Amino acid sequence: MKSDPLELKEDQRSQYHARWEAVEVFKAHELANLTEDRARQMIQSLGAVEGWRERPDWSGLIEQQAIFQQSPRP
Repeated sequence: MKSDPLELKEDQRSQYHARWEAVEVFKAHELANLTEDRARQMIQSLGAVEGWRERPDWSGLIEQQAIFQQSPRP
């Protein structure tokens, strides 16, 4: 068993990086195998896709600007 704190810290860091690399590889494989239908299902499952908009051609930023323009000025 290692008793040097610096050695333990380095081991923990290398284990963390190895796990993170494995996650990145998994995500890359998942993205490479993603079909358009599955992507559409994932987007639609977010719930905000069919959200109400005053005007469908507006983006969220435009809506925010319109709201702020309507608010009373101090």
